[in-house]
Amino acid sequence: MTAKSSLAPKKVAVLCGGTSPERQVSLDTGASVLRALLNLGYDATLLDWPEGQIIERCEEIKIFDLVFIGYHGGFGEDGTVQSALELIGVPYTGSGAGACAVSMDKIYSKRIFEQAGIPTPAWFLWEEERAPSVKDALDNCTFGLPMVIKPPSQGSTVGITIAYSEAELERGVELAFQFGKKILFEDYIPGREVTVGILEGEELPVVEIVPKEGFYDYEHKYTSGATEYICPAKIPEETTREIGEMGRRAFQVLGLRHYGRADFRLDGDKPFCLEVNSLPGMTSLSLVPKAAAAVGIDFNRLIGKIVKMADGS
Repeated sequence: MTAKSSLAPKKVAVLCGGTSPERQVSLDTGASVLRALLNLGYDATLLDWPEGQIIERCEEIKIFDLVFIGYHGGFGEDGTVQSALELIGVPYTGSGAGACAVSMDKIYSKRIFEQAGIPTPAWFLWEEERAPSVKDALDNCTFGLPMVIKPPSQGSTVGITIAYSEAELERGVELAFQFGKKILFEDYIPGREVTVGILEGEELPVVEIVPKEGFYDYEHKYTSGATEYICPAKIPEETTREIGEMGRRAFQVLGLRHYGRADFRLDGDKPFCLEVNSLPGMTSLSLVPKAAAAVGIDFNRLIGKIVKMADGS
């Protein structure tokens, strides 16, 4: 193979799209990242490939110096794509395969949070084949309605229901089982929702999320004007400090790297960690870019930082 000139711009592939329920969000991330990379002078190409094609098309990937992973959910975020890129020796942005797999699974994540002393809402796992009915599944549950029903391995609030009644509980279970054979029941904390981005191991300003109505579901996340974002969040200084420490700690114990985002609910002023996203969105509505902008890091610079972390420069 001919050595690449050190003066030539780095060739970066932006992998996005894929086959998960978050495909459209991933395409939006890919388009935003591509623009930033071109603005920064990289030789960047957008690749909308099904995640499973990485290995069979490895020769096409090997021409790139680095891959910016813009997938969300599914094989793009559960370590599968990361493992494939490691196998063919191409550097990539974001966390490693093992850390992605653990953080994508909300059950494993919550177990690790508990072992690390990071407060997380009470929860209960239901595996479909082990319980004949919702009532039977909840017999040993330590909390009642309202509760959150969610598939353990989906992002962008896909498949999530907040159930205030038994009828809503039944509908939520039916919806969640469309995404797998396990359901996570979680104690609902009705307080404020906040999030903290992590960049290079350090926290960004805390963002408060205020949906105009209902809860922060897929529609509210990706519809302009549907949600108000307050950055920095107007919460007590001690709570802000605690959220930052918990976000960094959660990022660390899950083994994540480069960047991510930890989501919290407040019970009064006490934060509870819901999950950590290893590949948060990078669109105009996304929260990590909003938080970075609050400390003077514009979108182009943010993407440049992530690329430099990935290639070790």
